[in-house]
Amino acid sequence: MEGAGRDSSGASIDVDENGDDGSGDETRTMLPDQGGKPNTLVGEVIGKLGDIELANPESQGGTIHSSQVDPKAGEQNLSSTAIAALIFLVLQNSMAVLIMRYTLVHPGEKEFLALTAVIMAEALKTCVSLCIVCLDWSFVEMFDDKIDVLKTSIPALIFLVQNNLQYIAVQNLHAATYQVLYQVKILTTAVVWAMVFRTPLGWKKWCALCFLLSGIVVIRDSEMRSGPSKAANSQVNITVGLSATVAASITSALGGVYSETLMKGKSKLSVWQRNALLGLFSTVLGLGAIACMPEQRHIVAEKGFFHGYTLMTCISISIQGCGGLIIGFVMKYATVILKDIATSLSIVFSCTFSALFFDQHLGAPFITGACMVVVAAGAFSIAKPPK
Repeated sequence: MEGAGRDSSGASIDVDENGDDGSGDETRTMLPDQGGKPNTLVGEVIGKLGDIELANPESQGGTIHSSQVDPKAGEQNLSSTAIAALIFLVLQNSMAVLIMRYTLVHPGEKEFLALTAVIMAEALKTCVSLCIVCLDWSFVEMFDDKIDVLKTSIPALIFLVQNNLQYIAVQNLHAATYQVLYQVKILTTAVVWAMVFRTPLGWKKWCALCFLLSGIVVIRDSEMRSGPSKAANSQVNITVGLSATVAASITSALGGVYSETLMKGKSKLSVWQRNALLGLFSTVLGLGAIACMPEQRHIVAEKGFFHGYTLMTCISISIQGCGGLIIGFVMKYATVILKDIATSLSIVFSCTFSALFFDQHLGAPFITGACMVVVAAGAFSIAKPPK
């Protein structure tokens, strides 16, 4: 389910040389200063990594400085590295939500507590980030500014809520439906961004957002018309799932934009230091939530923290915890167009597998709505704000 600007689950946000992330939902250009630390961030931010950024590969990737991006990567390396990156992004982005859906609805897999899975994904990301921080010999420096450290707990709590909402959404929606509907976070983040930073988006971006919203409405109507009996047989509750998706999109926007305000301030924390703190706070807050919830606490006390865990559960957690961090590396070789293609292909991939293995009916309305969402996301990402 996504660092320094983390998104489903709290990790870092990818950018390319244009400041676009490929789908328009997490966009940040970070210009390193003389000391190698980011001091300027421009663009739109959507959600956090880890998130489980299920709908967008860039929403789960590591932050890449603009100076690290090869502007000719999409041209010179198209036959090798770029194509490999595209394949990896599509597979990771699609399999994350498909495997999560499988673990939540399959009779032999759905015994685990979703909150424990979220905690383990956060703990895994924290360990990876701390290892990188320790390699830079900057672990102690991470706690120099106590106020800044405490401020990090706010987006950590928001992202923790978002991750749990994503589990609820995926449990009540087909994988493909969720992946398409979750693109609404482009809209929520754009609105929050414009309100907080008083930055005009421009008519092109607003038109793209309206088109995206129209596509989501078409998909919602197609799912409602599928019939209650069919939905019951496939363990789908469109009302609960859509509500959880919208709530996850809103929390994604709030957490992402708040993280952006921290990064645009006087914070001296590096990307990986921020990742580590976000994961650490999310883990602690998650454990505290279990302790404060009688039902959850009783289950953990009686059956154990890892009750119901299977191999597929561990794979799902690993994809959510490490997938985005690995994507952060391959994104260096991906242009904005390549990332748009990856987002589109991952939705097609999810739709195909949902129809084959999860009995999802893909009628003409759903396909039409999905195409509208894909086109709107691409148009939003390439549209430039007014000067």
